[in-house]
Amino acid sequence: MNESVTLTPRLVVAGAAAAIDCYARVFGATEGERHTGPEGQIVHAELAIGDARLTLKDEDDTDPAPRSTGGSPVLLMLRVDDPDAVAERMVASGGTIVFPVSDSPRGRAGRLADPFGHIWMISQRTGQRRAPEQPEITSPYTLADLQRPWCVLVAATLRIAQLIDSGITGAADLAAAAGCDGYALRAMLGYLAAEGIFEQPSPGQFALNDAARGLLDPAAFLDLNGIGGRMAGVWSSLPGYIRTGQPGYHEVFGLPFWEDLAAHPDIAASFDALMGPAGHGTPDPQFEISGGWEQIRTIVDVGGGTGAMLAGILRARPGLRGVLVDLPAAVARAGEAFRAAGVVDRVSTAGQSFFDPLPAGADLYLLKKVLNDWPDRETIDILRRCAEAAGRGGRVVVLGGIAPDDAPPVLTIEMLLLGARTSTLAEFRELAGRAGLEVVAAGPQPAGYVVECGPA
Repeated sequence: MNESVTLTPRLVVAGAAAAIDCYARVFGATEGERHTGPEGQIVHAELAIGDARLTLKDEDDTDPAPRSTGGSPVLLMLRVDDPDAVAERMVASGGTIVFPVSDSPRGRAGRLADPFGHIWMISQRTGQRRAPEQPEITSPYTLADLQRPWCVLVAATLRIAQLIDSGITGAADLAAAAGCDGYALRAMLGYLAAEGIFEQPSPGQFALNDAARGLLDPAAFLDLNGIGGRMAGVWSSLPGYIRTGQPGYHEVFGLPFWEDLAAHPDIAASFDALMGPAGHGTPDPQFEISGGWEQIRTIVDVGGGTGAMLAGILRARPGLRGVLVDLPAAVARAGEAFRAAGVVDRVSTAGQSFFDPLPAGADLYLLKKVLNDWPDRETIDILRRCAEAAGRGGRVVVLGGIAPDDAPPVLTIEMLLLGARTSTLAEFRELAGRAGLEVVAAGPQPAGYVVECGPA
């Protein structure tokens, strides 16, 4: 590819002027051109953050802001000199901490949500000095130290940050309110304060700092009684997974993952919340297919959760009809998403497993973040059901679970939970062929790596 290409992010926000002011305070952004519409709305504004360039506009009927569509699937990556200071400025400007700034083997970094629904991944510029209160990782013993993460998880489970926020600050009073041993709790909080999580202004008295305030957010999913506990505990099965390639979740918790969620609705609910709109992730309906959408009349969202993705697709394409397929408990909760999108009259539901025969005869069958939860055998079974339903005239589109051929494998929690695999495109071609499909198009899009299949 020899032609000159320029890619400029364009952010849509509800309140572009306020966003420009916010980005100036937080990131040091400077404004270039600004164009406004007849009612004063910003239709185009240019910003510079260091050597990066982006544009903004106010939301309208054509371009909704993230909070109008259930959240943005795009992460903005920004390298800065001092990520801790940037995080403080974001909070002071009305944003929130998604992941506190902390050290990792790749450097100091964190994740922030601005007040307008966009997510910023901030990291320290290469070669910058680490924050003085953070120790250097100098040995395998430091790398393998589990003390800090487990203390954080226990503090979150006991709601210590919430108790301190309510005015209970003494170790003995905190222990009484949390129903735990006073000596043990004081020791744990003293350790966390020394690590920069909580403050100890005087012996036995504790206060919140920015890191500890991150524990106030229920979206942190650190409670050991919910999905956070399952995800923390399953790492103990890693030796068996590495030896066999098979998940050991059932050995730790007594049941395979999906059966465990079915047996524990409270944990299932926390898993749904972690995944995004009712368990199916942030909707990203603006993906393209070969030949365009004009030839598509009916779409089946296979394993579509409670319908957020399908609702977005139908809302963006008024001539389209849709069918939502998922387990009965999921589709029973889809009405709210369909009503909010104004598509109730163009959608139906099928409460069933996607391992059973699917509603037949649609033009397109969508698998969004489904295959990445399953091993190869189940992946073939799901694809075969889609192929059977699509017949000779339909197609199958996959988002998630497939990566370019040059992408190296990376260990993920789904592997330990489910034995899941992410296939390279070449590997997926072989799996699709065994299911009666062939890949007709594949490539990166804003919605992710999109793979389109037709009948073999």
